[in-house]
Amino acid sequence: MGITVLTAAGFYLRYLLDALAGLGLDVSAELPALGVDQAALANPSCRVSLDVVDQILNKAAQADAARLADMAAQAPSGQGPGLPLGLRLGAAVTPVALDVLAYASMSSGTLGDAIALLCQFEPYRLGFAQCGLKQEGAESVVELQVSGAWASLPLQVETAFAGWVEFGRWITGNVSHPVCIEFAHQARAPVAVYEAFFHCPVFFERQRHAVHVHAALLSRPLAASNPHVSHLMREELQRRVDRYAKGEQFMVRLVQAIEACLADGTPSLDQVAQAMSLAPRQLRAQAAEAGTTLVNEVDAVRQRLARQYLTASMPLAEVSQRLGYSEQSAFSRACVRWFGVSPGKWRPDQAASTITCCPADTAPPSRQRT
Repeated sequence: MGITVLTAAGFYLRYLLDALAGLGLDVSAELPALGVDQAALANPSCRVSLDVVDQILNKAAQADAARLADMAAQAPSGQGPGLPLGLRLGAAVTPVALDVLAYASMSSGTLGDAIALLCQFEPYRLGFAQCGLKQEGAESVVELQVSGAWASLPLQVETAFAGWVEFGRWITGNVSHPVCIEFAHQARAPVAVYEAFFHCPVFFERQRHAVHVHAALLSRPLAASNPHVSHLMREELQRRVDRYAKGEQFMVRLVQAIEACLADGTPSLDQVAQAMSLAPRQLRAQAAEAGTTLVNEVDAVRQRLARQYLTASMPLAEVSQRLGYSEQSAFSRACVRWFGVSPGKWRPDQAASTITCCPADTAPPSRQRT
């Protein structure tokens, strides 16, 4: 069965973790169980599964909701609600959060140039959406076309829009307020709270996620415009996007081949290379270029499939066999390494606490490329 590998940039998850920690919602302790090395997120080529991002944000959202409920119970009567988590995360945006896009945008000639770069770069950064710019009368509309069914998507869209607006205000000297904003999901707080943050009308349960700005603003020169720096940053941005597209295509084929070979035991280099119509040395070289190894990817595929099979209450002997283990004890040891518990203990606990909505065709949660 073919899959689509969906990942986000490592620096995107690093930004979320840093912003959450700054809000008193440090969830970095969850990373080891998800197979993520936090130090590796600083590597520009690092990618993480959107399943990981989803689980991290859902965990943070739960903790935030509990904390806000406690605060509301102790607050004086009549005190208004605080900002939704997505707006607070977006307000914490920094150049580091946007990586090379930040410097390419700041050095652009106009706001329109910066927005065009945003539309090119956001699919690479976020992993779950395409971004487009179009004209609608006197307005320019930046639309985020979202794919997937993760529970955290509304939170991530609100974070993205809040970050765009905050960063736009910064590079334009606080003059780039939107005309209005549309969200396809339901409001997560009173609409007035959103409108106070964005300084414009905000609409929910619309047909799209979109930010509207005055078209005239797009021609506004940016104070930090630097053609030389802009050229260098645009070249680097293009290299990142091209490398990402090429690497993702390879990773899709690699994961498909590993899954096909598991029925015969632990996949070998020769087996997987043959399934991909590559020479073993070519497979090794392309994996290295993508920042991974066959051993890492076999382990990541097994971990992802183990989650699916255990959640489906499949007998442990059958799970072990499907994952290519010669002995069930080897599978049990792998579960302890992945999840911190044996498969017999993990299954009922995980089934009871599952809160995410993760498509079955996402990348393995532990996969990251460094």
